[in-house]
Amino acid sequence: MRNIGIIGAGQAGLQLGFGLLEKGYTVTVYSDRTPEQLFNARLAATTYLFGRAYQYEQELGLDFWKGPGEYARGGDLDVCPAPGQRALRVQGRIQNPGKALDLRAKYSRWLAEFERRGGIVVVRDVDVDALEVLAAGHDLVVVTTGRNSFTRLFERDAERSVHTQPQRNLTAMIVTGMKPLNETPFPALKFILAAGHGEYFSMPYFDRIRGPLNCLLLEAIPGQGLDRFGGVSTAREAMERMKQVLRDFSPWVAERLEGASIVDESSWLTGAFTPTVRKPVGRLPSGRTVMGMGDVVMLNDPIAGRGLNSASKQAHAMTQAILAHGDQPFTPDWMEQTFEHFWWTEGQFITAFTNMLLQPPPPHVLRYLGAASAVSPLADTFFDNFGEPQRFWPWIASPEETEVRIQQAAAA
Repeated sequence: MRNIGIIGAGQAGLQLGFGLLEKGYTVTVYSDRTPEQLFNARLAATTYLFGRAYQYEQELGLDFWKGPGEYARGGDLDVCPAPGQRALRVQGRIQNPGKALDLRAKYSRWLAEFERRGGIVVVRDVDVDALEVLAAGHDLVVVTTGRNSFTRLFERDAERSVHTQPQRNLTAMIVTGMKPLNETPFPALKFILAAGHGEYFSMPYFDRIRGPLNCLLLEAIPGQGLDRFGGVSTAREAMERMKQVLRDFSPWVAERLEGASIVDESSWLTGAFTPTVRKPVGRLPSGRTVMGMGDVVMLNDPIAGRGLNSASKQAHAMTQAILAHGDQPFTPDWMEQTFEHFWWTEGQFITAFTNMLLQPPPPHVLRYLGAASAVSPLADTFFDNFGEPQRFWPWIASPEETEVRIQQAAAA
Protein backbone atom coordinates (compact mmCIF):
# COMPACT_ATOMS: atom_id res chain seq x y z
CA MET A 1 0.00 0.00 0.00
CA ARG A 2 1.00 3.62 -0.45
CA ASN A 3 3.11 5.42 2.14
CA ILE A 4 1.67 8.87 2.93
CA GLY A 5 3.24 11.58 5.08
CA ILE A 6 1.07 14.34 6.60
CA ILE A 7 2.49 17.52 8.09
CA GLY A 8 0.19 18.88 10.80
CA ALA A 9 -2.07 17.37 13.46
CA GLY A 10 -5.21 19.47 12.97
CA GLN A 11 -8.61 18.83 11.38
CA ALA A 12 -7.37 18.44 7.81
CA GLY A 13 -4.26 16.38 8.56
CA LEU A 14 -5.67 14.00 11.15
CA GLN A 15 -8.98 13.41 9.36
CA LEU A 16 -7.09 12.58 6.17
CA GLY A 17 -4.80 10.30 8.16
CA PHE A 18 -7.67 8.37 9.72
CA GLY A 19 -9.42 8.02 6.36
CA LEU A 20 -6.34 6.50 4.70
CA LEU A 21 -5.41 4.40 7.71
CA GLU A 22 -8.85 2.81 7.61
CA LYS A 23 -8.12 1.65 4.03
CA GLY A 24 -4.81 0.02 4.92
CA TYR A 25 -2.39 2.81 3.92
CA THR A 26 0.81 3.42 5.82
CA VAL A 27 0.35 6.94 7.21
CA THR A 28 2.75 9.07 9.23
CA VAL A 29 1.57 12.27 10.89
CA TYR A 30 4.27 14.79 11.78
CA SER A 31 3.16 16.96 14.69
CA ASP A 32 5.10 19.76 16.36
CA ARG A 33 3.46 18.85 19.71
CA THR A 34 2.58 15.79 21.77
CA PRO A 35 -1.06 15.07 22.71
CA GLU A 36 -0.38 16.51 26.16
CA GLN A 37 1.09 19.68 24.69
CA LEU A 38 -1.86 20.05 22.33
CA PHE A 39 -4.30 19.70 25.23
CA ASN A 40 -2.51 22.28 27.37
CA ALA A 41 -1.89 24.80 24.58
CA ARG A 42 -3.33 28.28 24.35
CA LEU A 43 -6.61 28.66 22.47
CA ALA A 44 -5.75 29.13 18.77
CA ALA A 45 -9.14 28.94 17.02
CA THR A 46 -12.84 28.37 17.56
CA THR A 47 -15.50 27.33 15.08
CA TYR A 48 -18.75 25.45 14.72
CA LEU A 49 -18.65 22.21 12.71
CA PHE A 50 -21.81 21.97 10.61
CA GLY A 51 -23.74 18.85 9.58
CA ARG A 52 -21.89 17.17 6.70
CA ALA A 53 -18.42 18.10 7.95
CA TYR A 54 -19.40 16.75 11.36
CA GLN A 55 -20.79 13.59 9.74
CA TYR A 56 -17.45 12.84 8.10
CA GLU A 57 -15.67 12.52 11.43
CA GLN A 58 -18.57 10.53 12.89
CA GLU A 59 -18.18 8.02 10.05
CA LEU A 60 -14.53 7.60 11.05
CA GLY A 61 -15.48 6.90 14.67
CA LEU A 62 -13.98 10.16 15.94
CA ASP A 63 -16.89 11.69 17.82
CA PHE A 64 -15.76 11.16 21.41
CA TRP A 65 -17.77 14.03 22.91
CA LYS A 66 -21.44 13.19 22.69
CA GLY A 67 -24.00 15.19 24.62
CA PRO A 68 -26.51 18.02 24.27
CA GLY A 69 -24.35 20.86 25.58
CA GLU A 70 -22.31 21.61 22.48
CA TYR A 71 -25.06 21.46 19.86
CA ALA A 72 -26.87 24.40 18.27
CA ARG A 73 -30.18 23.69 16.56
CA GLY A 74 -30.50 26.97 14.70
CA GLY A 75 -29.43 30.57 14.32
CA ASP A 76 -30.55 33.95 15.67
CA LEU A 77 -29.41 37.05 13.72
CA ASP A 78 -29.74 40.73 14.66
CA VAL A 79 -29.14 43.34 11.96
CA CYS A 80 -28.16 46.64 13.60
CA PRO A 81 -27.89 49.77 11.42
CA ALA A 82 -26.47 51.79 14.34
CA PRO A 83 -25.12 51.02 17.84
CA GLY A 84 -27.92 49.91 20.14
CA GLN A 85 -30.52 49.67 17.35
CA ARG A 86 -31.91 46.37 16.13
CA ALA A 87 -33.70 46.78 12.82
CA LEU A 88 -34.15 43.10 11.93
CA ARG A 89 -34.21 39.85 13.82
CA VAL A 90 -34.08 36.53 11.98
CA GLN A 91 -34.47 33.12 13.63
CA GLY A 92 -34.19 29.83 11.79
CA ARG A 93 -33.50 26.16 12.37
CA ILE A 94 -30.55 24.08 11.17
CA GLN A 95 -31.72 20.76 9.75
CA ASN A 96 -28.48 18.85 10.43
CA PRO A 97 -26.81 20.44 13.48
CA GLY A 98 -23.17 19.94 14.30
CA LYS A 99 -21.17 21.09 17.28
CA ALA A 100 -18.54 23.46 18.64
CA LEU A 101 -15.78 21.63 20.48
CA ASP A 102 -12.55 22.82 22.11
CA LEU A 103 -9.99 21.91 19.46
CA ARG A 104 -7.29 21.40 22.08
CA ALA A 105 -9.25 18.46 23.49
CA LYS A 106 -10.13 17.22 20.02
CA TYR A 107 -6.68 17.19 18.44
CA SER A 108 -4.91 15.78 21.50
CA ARG A 109 -7.44 12.92 21.69
CA TRP A 110 -7.29 12.31 17.94
CA LEU A 111 -3.50 12.23 17.81
CA ALA A 112 -3.37 9.59 20.56
CA GLU A 113 -6.16 7.63 18.85
CA PHE A 114 -4.36 7.78 15.51
CA GLU A 115 -1.34 6.02 17.03
CA ARG A 116 -3.60 3.55 18.85
CA ARG A 117 -5.17 2.54 15.52
CA GLY A 118 -1.80 1.82 13.97
CA GLY A 119 -0.82 5.17 12.51
CA ILE A 120 2.70 6.48 12.94
CA VAL A 121 3.16 9.71 14.91
CA VAL A 122 6.42 11.62 14.77
CA VAL A 123 6.72 14.61 17.10
CA ARG A 124 9.20 17.05 15.63
CA ASP A 125 9.52 20.43 13.98
CA VAL A 126 9.55 20.14 10.20
CA ASP A 127 11.27 22.81 8.10
CA VAL A 128 11.93 22.96 4.37
CA ASP A 129 15.11 20.88 4.69
CA ALA A 130 13.17 18.20 6.54
CA LEU A 131 10.46 18.32 3.87
CA GLU A 132 13.09 17.44 1.28
CA VAL A 133 13.90 14.24 3.18
CA LEU A 134 10.25 13.39 3.79
CA ALA A 135 9.28 13.99 0.15
CA ALA A 136 11.93 11.49 -0.90
CA GLY A 137 10.76 8.90 1.63
CA HIS A 138 6.98 9.01 1.09
CA ASP A 139 4.85 8.40 -1.98
CA LEU A 140 3.07 11.65 -1.15
CA VAL A 141 3.57 14.38 1.45
CA VAL A 142 0.55 16.56 2.31
CA VAL A 143 1.21 19.84 4.12
CA THR A 144 -1.76 20.98 6.22
CA THR A 145 -0.16 23.59 8.48
CA GLY A 146 1.03 27.06 7.59
CA ARG A 147 3.63 27.16 10.34
CA ASN A 148 7.37 27.20 9.71
CA SER A 149 6.93 29.46 6.67
CA PHE A 150 5.52 26.59 4.59
CA THR A 151 3.18 29.03 2.88
CA ARG A 152 6.19 30.36 0.95
CA LEU A 153 6.26 27.07 -0.91
CA PHE A 154 2.74 27.59 -2.23
CA GLU A 155 2.19 30.40 -4.72
CA ARG A 156 -0.56 32.89 -3.92
CA ASP A 157 -3.41 32.60 -6.41
CA ALA A 158 -3.92 36.24 -7.33
CA GLU A 159 -7.13 35.61 -9.27
CA ARG A 160 -8.81 33.88 -6.33
CA SER A 161 -7.35 35.99 -3.51
CA VAL A 162 -9.33 39.22 -3.38
CA HIS A 163 -7.79 40.56 -0.16
CA THR A 164 -4.31 41.91 0.48
CA GLN A 165 -4.73 42.70 4.18
CA PRO A 166 -6.79 41.46 7.16
CA GLN A 167 -10.48 42.34 6.95
CA ARG A 168 -11.21 41.91 10.66
CA ASN A 169 -9.41 42.09 14.00
CA LEU A 170 -10.47 38.98 15.89
CA THR A 171 -11.17 38.33 19.56
CA ALA A 172 -12.40 34.96 20.81
CA MET A 173 -12.98 33.57 24.29
CA ILE A 174 -14.47 30.60 26.12
CA VAL A 175 -16.73 31.83 28.92
CA THR A 176 -18.46 30.40 31.96
CA GLY A 177 -21.44 31.89 33.77
CA MET A 178 -23.16 33.16 30.60
CA LYS A 179 -26.95 33.31 30.80
CA PRO A 180 -28.98 31.21 28.33
CA LEU A 181 -30.26 32.67 25.08
CA ASN A 182 -33.92 32.63 26.08
CA GLU A 183 -35.13 34.58 23.03
CA THR A 184 -35.04 31.43 20.87
CA PRO A 185 -37.02 28.22 21.39
CA PHE A 186 -33.89 26.14 20.63
CA PRO A 187 -30.14 26.29 21.38
CA ALA A 188 -28.84 28.76 18.81
CA LEU A 189 -25.82 30.32 17.19
CA LYS A 190 -26.20 34.04 17.94
CA PHE A 191 -25.13 36.56 15.27
CA ILE A 192 -25.08 40.34 15.45
CA LEU A 193 -24.32 42.38 12.35
CA ALA A 194 -23.26 45.86 13.47
CA ALA A 195 -23.25 47.80 10.20
CA GLY A 196 -19.94 49.54 9.55
CA HIS A 197 -18.34 48.09 12.68
CA GLY A 198 -18.22 44.30 12.45
CA GLU A 199 -19.90 41.21 13.85
CA TYR A 200 -20.44 39.31 17.10
CA PHE A 201 -21.05 35.57 17.44
CA SER A 202 -21.79 33.30 20.39
CA MET A 203 -22.46 29.57 20.43
CA PRO A 204 -22.91 26.58 22.72
CA TYR A 205 -19.44 25.13 23.21
CA PHE A 206 -17.81 22.07 24.77
CA ASP A 207 -14.78 23.10 26.83
CA ARG A 208 -11.83 20.69 27.15
CA ILE A 209 -12.11 20.61 30.99
CA ARG A 210 -15.48 22.00 32.04
CA GLY A 211 -17.78 20.57 29.40
CA PRO A 212 -20.79 22.55 28.07
CA LEU A 213 -20.16 26.32 28.17
CA ASN A 214 -20.25 29.15 25.61
CA CYS A 215 -17.79 30.62 23.13
CA LEU A 216 -17.71 34.20 21.84
CA LEU A 217 -16.12 35.61 18.70
CA LEU A 218 -15.91 39.31 17.87
CA GLU A 219 -15.00 40.36 14.33
CA ALA A 220 -14.05 44.04 14.35
CA ILE A 221 -13.55 46.13 11.21
CA PRO A 222 -10.14 47.71 11.84
CA GLY A 223 -10.42 51.18 13.34
CA GLN A 224 -14.20 51.05 13.92
CA GLY A 225 -16.29 50.88 17.08
CA LEU A 226 -15.86 47.18 17.87
CA ASP A 227 -12.08 47.40 17.52
CA ARG A 228 -11.21 47.86 21.20
CA PHE A 229 -9.00 44.93 22.07
CA GLY A 230 -5.57 46.25 21.11
CA GLY A 231 -3.15 46.01 24.02
CA VAL A 232 -5.36 43.68 26.09
CA SER A 233 -3.11 41.35 28.09
CA THR A 234 -5.29 39.45 30.58
CA ALA A 235 -8.47 37.39 30.46
CA ARG A 236 -10.15 39.70 32.97
CA GLU A 237 -9.41 42.77 30.84
CA ALA A 238 -10.59 41.02 27.65
CA MET A 239 -13.89 40.06 29.32
CA GLU A 240 -14.49 43.60 30.54
CA ARG A 241 -13.85 45.00 27.07
CA MET A 242 -16.28 42.50 25.58
CA LYS A 243 -18.97 43.44 28.09
CA GLN A 244 -18.53 47.14 27.35
CA VAL A 245 -18.66 46.60 23.59
CA LEU A 246 -21.93 44.73 23.93
CA ARG A 247 -23.40 47.33 26.28
CA ASP A 248 -22.72 49.95 23.62
CA PHE A 249 -23.77 47.99 20.54
CA SER A 250 -26.34 45.40 21.69
CA PRO A 251 -27.43 45.88 25.32
CA TRP A 252 -30.07 43.16 24.94
CA VAL A 253 -27.21 40.66 24.56
CA ALA A 254 -24.90 42.29 27.11
CA GLU A 255 -27.28 41.18 29.85
CA ARG A 256 -26.25 37.57 29.19
CA LEU A 257 -22.66 38.41 30.21
CA GLU A 258 -23.35 40.12 33.53
CA GLY A 259 -21.87 37.31 35.63
CA ALA A 260 -19.67 35.73 32.96
CA SER A 261 -15.89 35.29 32.92
CA ILE A 262 -13.26 33.68 30.70
CA VAL A 263 -12.52 30.21 32.02
CA ASP A 264 -8.73 30.69 32.29
CA GLU A 265 -5.83 32.69 30.90
CA SER A 266 -5.19 30.22 28.08
CA SER A 267 -8.77 30.31 26.75
CA TRP A 268 -8.91 33.59 24.83
CA LEU A 269 -7.16 35.04 21.80
CA THR A 270 -6.75 38.13 19.66
CA GLY A 271 -5.32 38.30 16.15
CA ALA A 272 -5.80 39.01 12.46
CA PHE A 273 -4.81 37.43 9.15
CA THR A 274 -5.26 38.01 5.44
CA PRO A 275 -7.67 35.62 3.69
CA THR A 276 -5.71 33.93 0.90
CA VAL A 277 -6.09 31.18 -1.70
CA ARG A 278 -2.85 29.47 -2.76
CA LYS A 279 -1.99 27.00 -5.47
CA PRO A 280 -1.80 23.41 -4.21
CA VAL A 281 1.63 22.36 -5.45
CA GLY A 282 4.52 23.22 -3.15
CA ARG A 283 7.85 23.17 -4.94
CA LEU A 284 10.97 22.38 -2.92
CA PRO A 285 14.47 23.62 -3.83
CA SER A 286 15.38 20.16 -5.10
CA GLY A 287 12.49 20.15 -7.54
CA ARG A 288 10.45 17.65 -5.50
CA THR A 289 6.83 18.57 -4.80
CA VAL A 290 4.46 18.36 -1.85
CA MET A 291 0.73 19.01 -1.81
CA GLY A 292 -1.06 21.65 0.25
CA MET A 293 -4.41 21.15 1.96
CA GLY A 294 -6.53 22.96 4.54
CA ASP A 295 -5.58 26.49 5.57
CA VAL A 296 -2.36 26.27 3.55
CA VAL A 297 -4.34 26.56 0.31
CA MET A 298 -7.66 28.05 1.49
CA LEU A 299 -7.35 30.48 4.38
CA ASN A 300 -10.71 32.16 5.03
CA ASP A 301 -11.78 34.69 7.63
CA PRO A 302 -13.77 32.91 10.38
CA ILE A 303 -16.85 35.13 9.87
CA ALA A 304 -18.72 32.24 8.19
CA GLY A 305 -17.15 29.46 10.26
CA ARG A 306 -15.56 27.97 7.16
CA GLY A 307 -12.09 27.06 8.44
CA LEU A 308 -12.83 23.77 10.19
CA ASN A 309 -15.68 22.91 7.83
CA SER A 310 -13.52 23.51 4.78
CA ALA A 311 -10.72 21.42 6.28
CA SER A 312 -13.08 18.51 6.93
CA LYS A 313 -14.49 18.61 3.41
CA GLN A 314 -11.05 18.93 1.86
CA ALA A 315 -9.80 15.95 3.88
CA HIS A 316 -12.75 13.84 2.77
CA ALA A 317 -12.25 14.80 -0.89
CA MET A 318 -8.50 14.18 -0.67
CA THR A 319 -9.06 10.74 0.85
CA GLN A 320 -11.34 9.77 -2.02
CA ALA A 321 -8.90 11.14 -4.61
CA ILE A 322 -5.93 9.23 -3.16
CA LEU A 323 -7.90 5.99 -3.00
CA ALA A 324 -9.09 6.41 -6.58
CA HIS A 325 -5.53 7.09 -7.77
CA GLY A 326 -4.38 3.58 -6.90
CA ASP A 327 -0.68 2.94 -7.45
CA GLN A 328 -0.11 5.76 -9.94
CA PRO A 329 2.47 8.43 -9.11
CA PHE A 330 1.30 11.57 -7.33
CA THR A 331 2.43 14.08 -9.93
CA PRO A 332 2.04 17.88 -9.81
CA ASP A 333 -0.69 17.53 -12.47
CA TRP A 334 -2.61 15.15 -10.21
CA MET A 335 -2.24 17.58 -7.28
CA GLU A 336 -3.57 20.46 -9.36
CA GLN A 337 -6.45 18.44 -10.78
CA THR A 338 -7.43 17.18 -7.31
CA PHE A 339 -7.53 20.68 -5.88
CA GLU A 340 -9.31 22.11 -8.93
CA HIS A 341 -12.05 19.52 -8.59
CA PHE A 342 -12.62 20.52 -4.98
CA TRP A 343 -12.42 24.23 -5.83
CA TRP A 344 -15.09 24.10 -8.54
CA THR A 345 -17.46 21.83 -6.60
CA GLU A 346 -17.09 23.39 -3.14
CA GLY A 347 -14.09 25.63 -2.51
CA GLN A 348 -15.19 28.57 -4.66
CA PHE A 349 -18.51 28.76 -2.81
CA ILE A 350 -16.87 28.53 0.60
CA THR A 351 -14.60 31.45 -0.29
CA ALA A 352 -17.31 33.46 -2.03
CA PHE A 353 -19.73 33.11 0.90
CA THR A 354 -17.05 34.21 3.36
CA ASN A 355 -16.09 37.19 1.22
CA MET A 356 -19.75 38.15 0.81
CA LEU A 357 -20.21 38.34 4.59
CA LEU A 358 -17.11 40.53 4.90
CA GLN A 359 -18.83 43.21 2.80
CA PRO A 360 -21.94 45.31 3.58
CA PRO A 361 -25.00 43.27 2.54
CA PRO A 362 -26.30 44.35 -0.88
CA PRO A 363 -29.94 45.56 -1.02
CA HIS A 364 -31.35 42.29 -2.30
CA VAL A 365 -29.72 40.32 0.55
CA LEU A 366 -31.13 42.78 3.09
CA ARG A 367 -34.48 42.35 1.38
CA TYR A 368 -34.13 38.58 1.81
CA LEU A 369 -33.26 38.95 5.51
CA GLY A 370 -36.18 41.28 6.01
CA ALA A 371 -38.50 38.71 4.47
CA ALA A 372 -36.86 35.93 6.49
CA SER A 373 -37.71 37.76 9.70
CA ALA A 374 -41.37 37.04 8.92
CA VAL A 375 -41.24 33.89 6.74
CA SER A 376 -39.76 30.91 8.58
CA PRO A 377 -38.71 28.82 5.54
CA LEU A 378 -36.52 31.68 4.32
CA ALA A 379 -34.85 31.91 7.71
CA ASP A 380 -34.35 28.15 7.87
CA THR A 381 -32.74 28.19 4.41
CA PHE A 382 -30.39 31.02 5.36
CA PHE A 383 -29.03 29.29 8.48
CA ASP A 384 -29.06 25.76 7.09
CA ASN A 385 -27.00 26.87 4.08
CA PHE A 386 -24.14 27.94 6.35
CA GLY A 387 -23.17 24.28 6.34
CA GLU A 388 -23.51 24.00 2.55
CA PRO A 389 -22.78 27.45 1.08
CA GLN A 390 -22.86 26.15 -2.50
CA ARG A 391 -26.67 26.01 -2.08
CA PHE A 392 -26.74 29.82 -2.03
CA TRP A 393 -25.58 29.92 -5.64
CA PRO A 394 -26.47 31.10 -8.19
CA TRP A 395 -29.56 32.79 -6.74
CA ILE A 396 -27.84 34.78 -3.96
CA ALA A 397 -25.82 36.69 -6.59
CA SER A 398 -28.93 37.73 -8.52
CA PRO A 399 -31.44 40.29 -7.18
CA GLU A 400 -34.05 38.87 -9.56
CA GLU A 401 -33.60 35.24 -8.51
CA THR A 402 -33.51 36.23 -4.85
CA GLU A 403 -36.81 38.06 -5.27
CA VAL A 404 -38.34 34.98 -6.90
CA ARG A 405 -37.39 32.89 -3.88
CA ILE A 406 -38.85 35.48 -1.51
CA GLN A 407 -42.14 35.57 -3.41
CA GLN A 408 -42.38 31.77 -3.65
CA ALA A 409 -41.77 31.31 0.08
CA ALA A 410 -44.20 34.07 0.99
CA ALA A 411 -46.90 32.58 -1.23
CA ALA A 412 -46.41 29.12 0.28
